[in-house]
Amino acid sequence: MPTEERSFFVELPRARVHTRVTGQAGRTLVIVPDPPNLIEHHREVIERLARDFRVICFELPGFGRSALRDGARFSLELQVEVMAGLLERLAVRHAILEMSCLGALAGMRLARQRPELVERLVLAQVSTQSQMQTWAKGTDVCGLIHTPRVGQALVSLGKRFIARHWYKVALPEGTEARIRKRYLQPTLQSLREGGSFELASAYQSLQRSAELEYGAIRQPTLLLWGRADRTHEGTSPSALLHALPDAKLVELDGCGHFPTLEEAGKYEERLRAWVR
Repeated sequence: MPTEERSFFVELPRARVHTRVTGQAGRTLVIVPDPPNLIEHHREVIERLARDFRVICFELPGFGRSALRDGARFSLELQVEVMAGLLERLAVRHAILEMSCLGALAGMRLARQRPELVERLVLAQVSTQSQMQTWAKGTDVCGLIHTPRVGQALVSLGKRFIARHWYKVALPEGTEARIRKRYLQPTLQSLREGGSFELASAYQSLQRSAELEYGAIRQPTLLLWGRADRTHEGTSPSALLHALPDAKLVELDGCGHFPTLEEAGKYEERLRAWVR
């Protein structure tokens, strides 16, 4: 039988956050999809882990079905504020927080600022903020996405093309078309229905933000890295591994940009072993 789950919106002062809660175990695992992935992409992982965790999955404001309220300016700092507000609203304490790529930079900030909310971190496909800034610039043709207003207009016009291209290169080379389609279709459906994709705002916010104080992040951290990821040329998890006081790196052969989704069974095994 599928584990009981419910999807709803959490109304916060500066955002409306699409959220799903699954399972009723005492320990909490918070999963934040890496845009343009959505809650739907994590269904298998959630089903596996909800046997022993209360799993909370939500889409970051500005992506998917989560939206910023009028007047709220996208920033890493706002993401941290919204995440903290959501976890407080759901009475979460001492959670395991799983985030990926640029979102993981907000996750580390949350762990630094609100350690009572985050007991452990699981971070995938992310390096130090300086490396991620360089990487983001390298993915931006002629710097257009980083240009205020121009970037927003460009992404708005091309978001479906961007999504198609992203899944083509983010998954390992040689991935079957049916598997790419399984990732792509929920995202395209969300975009057709008016879903958010604030990629330009995320890139621009990343360049404005100061470097993290990695030494102050005391939570045990599991770093995951898919070795077949073709999108992260020029970045490496080793810099972040050495910067964090208590981190462990697990590299996965044959995985692209989504190691927790591409190898859900292996991820479940490694997460349970690490938590034990």
